[in-house]
Amino acid sequence: MVTDCFLCMYKAARAQSNTVSIAVCIVFCSGLLLLTPASHADEHLKTAAQHDQIVARFISAPFPLEMVWIPKGRFQMGDSSGSGQADERPVHQVEMRGFWMMRTEVTRGMFARFVEDTRHAAGDRCWVFAAGWTERDGLSWRAPGFPQNDNHPVTCVNWHDAHAFIAWLNRKTGETFRLPSEAEWEYAARAGSETVYYMGDQVAALCTNANAADKRALEHYPGFAVNDCDDGYVRTSPVATFAANPWGLYDIYGNTWEWVEDCWNSSYASAPADGSAFLEGDCSRRGFRGGGYGDIPYFLRSTLRNRGDATHRKDDIGFRLVTSGATASNPRQ
Repeated sequence: MVTDCFLCMYKAARAQSNTVSIAVCIVFCSGLLLLTPASHADEHLKTAAQHDQIVARFISAPFPLEMVWIPKGRFQMGDSSGSGQADERPVHQVEMRGFWMMRTEVTRGMFARFVEDTRHAAGDRCWVFAAGWTERDGLSWRAPGFPQNDNHPVTCVNWHDAHAFIAWLNRKTGETFRLPSEAEWEYAARAGSETVYYMGDQVAALCTNANAADKRALEHYPGFAVNDCDDGYVRTSPVATFAANPWGLYDIYGNTWEWVEDCWNSSYASAPADGSAFLEGDCSRRGFRGGGYGDIPYFLRSTLRNRGDATHRKDDIGFRLVTSGATASNPRQ
């Protein structure tokens, strides 16, 4: 039902409907939303019907955007199974404050609105995989080399493009959106789990929880060790096509990798223990997490880390947003 509410607001805004159309959606959502004071008239706090612990915050302008509350807590960050990579260690405890995370990845439609408003130059070259990674001319977030619509996650954007988008959105909304830290991303992806994936250790569950490399991907990636299923997509899928994790986040695995704020470090030695971004190390390279549409199950693990040049645009990297703050019922979190 919450998804129906979100889609109603999204379609009204995408159609550039007047305020009456948006008001109709608000009435439709009134049974699901708890209205609270906020900096925007169209912003709401609600508890999602499908999970009692999910609290979400809705912002309608300049486009529908839903943030999910990630509760405070502590967790063991890094690979404790022994199957991970060296850069996923040492395992260390991190104390997390509560924060808001975007329910989906930033979409192509959202990024288009930003570019239309700012004339931001997001380049016309993008890295693609064709028997190895290669940078090709004529590809961009508008045309990454495969079909997309405005409901797909934006790709072919670098870390600086993400920051430019955030600066614009903060001016528009008065909010303080930012990229998540690696710790925030992993904590949210785990959603309280200590297993390889938030739904357990078995890769079979990825078929309903992630758009990643499977039998259909063999059409473009012959020889890959793919998941033994067919999720219906070779490249990106519309956001929120697959099941959400227990904390209400869609596509936290697969679809696109997601830029994080952290500079790259090859281990967690000296990493912050308070959930903040690691801003020392090689800051010309930044981390990204979660795996993409073409990645095998190993690369979708909650602890898996990746990195790239902050100026590079790839056809399987996008981003999602977070913001600090508190819920109305937990003002000290």
